[in-house]
Amino acid sequence: MNQKISVDYLNLLNVSGVGPQRVRSLLSRFKTPENIWAASLSDLCSVDGINRSSAQAILDYSNFDYGLRQIEIADKLNIRIISYSDETYPLLLKRIYDPPLLLFVKGNGLAAKQDCLGIVGTRLVSDYGKRITKELAGTLSKYGLIIVSGLARGVDTIAHKETLSVGGKTLAVLGCGLDRVYPAENKKLFDEIVEKDGALLSEFPFGTKPEAGNFPQRNRIISGLSHATIVVEAGDKSGAMLTAMNAIDQNREVFAVPGRITDKQSVGTNRLIRHGAIPVLDADQILENLQSHLFYPNQLKQESIQIDLTPDQRTIIIFLQDDPVHIDELSKLTNMDITFLLGTLLQMELQGSVRQLAGKMFVSN
Repeated sequence: MNQKISVDYLNLLNVSGVGPQRVRSLLSRFKTPENIWAASLSDLCSVDGINRSSAQAILDYSNFDYGLRQIEIADKLNIRIISYSDETYPLLLKRIYDPPLLLFVKGNGLAAKQDCLGIVGTRLVSDYGKRITKELAGTLSKYGLIIVSGLARGVDTIAHKETLSVGGKTLAVLGCGLDRVYPAENKKLFDEIVEKDGALLSEFPFGTKPEAGNFPQRNRIISGLSHATIVVEAGDKSGAMLTAMNAIDQNREVFAVPGRITDKQSVGTNRLIRHGAIPVLDADQILENLQSHLFYPNQLKQESIQIDLTPDQRTIIIFLQDDPVHIDELSKLTNMDITFLLGTLLQMELQGSVRQLAGKMFVSN
């Protein structure tokens, strides 16, 4: 993103009483931040949502060093600032009602097209919730899905850590500026997400504290980045429930882990199920439900199939990627005995990873 445009955006968002929604309205009329700064009082007031007070605040704004200071901090911390119009802005997030105008991004794990899945839940997670979070985050990230959460204590932290432990990629959305780590005990995780090709994201400028009012805004980004959101455990009134409500408003799927009716942590998830959320049975069920929504469904399906393959089976799959191959040719390519090869192929047929065609020809599913 052009630095001057970044500075202009940052300064516009810093104008008292304006905010992202009004800036968006102004941009739809004036096209560029530069045109907004140059507009007259009457022209500004002609925009929906801009009253005389807001227009005058824009005209009176003088703290233009603010945007430059934010850019300097970003450069120092190796953080990118991308705008809604940037080519790398996530397409799923762009489709929600109120996408962030700017995103602060640390790490290289963010792209326009990504198959992401949100996993959220209570900070006071039970042993059952811990086990389910690990199972879902670990398996689904092995399938190739990028796990999104909020770096909070409990379910969020477990989801991030388990994803990294199996070699997956995770995105963490913060409710404060990226110059802060919240909660403080997650400093190691904060750094590890970046080191392992993930990313930390925030719409809040540097210096923003993790205040309570920021987290509902943060939650809409978690669901907005994701094809679907899984709620593992949640009380009746919790941030995880707000994330689920955001997902519903954004026309995204919501999955909820059923729990015992006597458990406080399951009050929210059971209520979500009662109102139409999909009860979680296992990771395969979630993947099956998501297939038609994914950017890369075939790639993800192939990755999911290969998880349970033996080394010999993975070798076979390599030579069956494109066109059907005869058993004799496959034996030469893999350097495997035909009898052993036929037995292995039969196992793979039962697993659903290959198909046998007429004339002893084989192809991957």
